[in-house]
Amino acid sequence: MKKILLVLSCLGFSGLAFADNCDSTRNNFDDIYCTNKVYASADAELNKNYQTLRTKLNANQKNILKRSQVAWIKERDAECSHGSSVDVQCRLSQTQDRNHWLQERLRECKTIGCKTSALN
Repeated sequence: MKKILLVLSCLGFSGLAFADNCDSTRNNFDDIYCTNKVYASADAELNKNYQTLRTKLNANQKNILKRSQVAWIKERDAECSHGSSVDVQCRLSQTQDRNHWLQERLRECKTIGCKTSALN
């Protein structure tokens, strides 16, 4: 009985290990898993960049950035949702674009100062 459990657990872990190999996914489920992992990382980076940018802004600029971020979230959700399903690849692409935008605002703040007009 112990040998059977050991074999079954090894098979289960090998399936997880293969799913982590995003260079050669076996099926759509693996593709979705890998895209979700990349999306989660991009989303964490977005949150970090947003918080870092906020530390560089005055109160008025923080309010403008927050309104901009809320508008972006609504736009992203509308564009990447289809009924009850969510297009993860769309969300990933949108999040990567927004990360780039936030990084550009951070670069501006560090080099020439935070431009209020660029936060919209």
